Amino acid sequence: MTNPASKFRDIIENLPPYTKIAILTQDNPDPDAMGAAFGVAYLCRHLNPELQGTDIFYGGTISHPQNRTMVNILGLPMRKMKQFNKDDYQIVVLVDVASTGKKNLQSTDVKPDIIIDHHRDDPEGDYMLKDIRPIGAASSIVTSYFREFGIDLETGDESGINDVSNIATGLLVGIKTDTAELTSANVTPLDFQCYEYLLKLTDRKKLHQIINYNIPGYLYQLKAEAYRTMESKHSVVVAGIGIIPPQQRDGIPIIADELLRMEGVETVVAYAIVEDRIVASLRTTNDGIEVNSFCHQIFGEEFSGGKMGCGGASVPLGFLTPENQAGEARDNVWDAVRAMVHYRVFRVASSG
Repeated sequence: MTNPASKFRDIIENLPPYTKIAILTQDNPDPDAMGAAFGVAYLCRHLNPELQGTDIFYGGTISHPQNRTMVNILGLPMRKMKQFNKDDYQIVVLVDVASTGKKNLQSTDVKPDIIIDHHRDDPEGDYMLKDIRPIGAASSIVTSYFREFGIDLETGDESGINDVSNIATGLLVGIKTDTAELTSANVTPLDFQCYEYLLKLTDRKKLHQIINYNIPGYLYQLKAEAYRTMESKHSVVVAGIGIIPPQQRDGIPIIADELLRMEGVETVVAYAIVEDRIVASLRTTNDGIEVNSFCHQIFGEEFSGGKMGCGGASVPLGFLTPENQAGEARDNVWDAVRAMVHYRVFRVASSG
């Protein structure tokens, strides 16, 4: 059986010169999604310099302060999904996500040719390549391709990133953040090997800037609201943050991570209403919780998912969208969402 890296090489090297490749990642990409996507873009250009182009698309917002810092420091030319026209591209690659039209990639619905991911979503169908592995980070999969191809990242190309140490830095940050500093339960030996491989190639100054990003003032306000309204039962905490703008949505996982560090807490669900959706982040240190199933039971299979220790959801509100309401009706929507989320989380947690 051909290994995924060799199959990827064969596919890309044999594409005709006119080929354009679209790389799609999560609507709201995290460092792992961005690092892996830019690694794939570089690999495509390196393996087939005659390609017409490789473009990376996302459909939502890059609102997490660390993610914005990463884009700015590394000069990542991300494109909005509204610029994506599938007729302009002959190959579509999904990175750090396995399905379109739902869950983490709801902004478009197009059949991919190649999937590179590490989540538990494993869609059926015929693909040129489907490389889905239960490891710590998608960036580790992409880095393993670099290692297998013998690419040392010491010279540049015309991929749109002049300093290829940026690619190594992006991949390293992807592994570092998605594995919680290589401490999460889903870390594998491959994650450690790839991290070590990238460390000597990374721009240390840029890495320091990304890791020590500036914290925006609004995050402290969101935290205050979460602490004020959170509800706990046994070792489970549920925290509603309110109705927030999309530019602040990445405060949700930050708060979930922080609440998980409270003494006696094993599972956290932090959530808010963002535009027309309920957006939630789940974190747990309870090995008895199968996160993917836990998320599905609370928020529905189509709108949620997760991996060991970490999950999320994005559930459409439809005509109940708060921006369609005013005054008391808007408050009532939030009260109803809050009551339902808390009820469902504690019910599922107690039944497990």
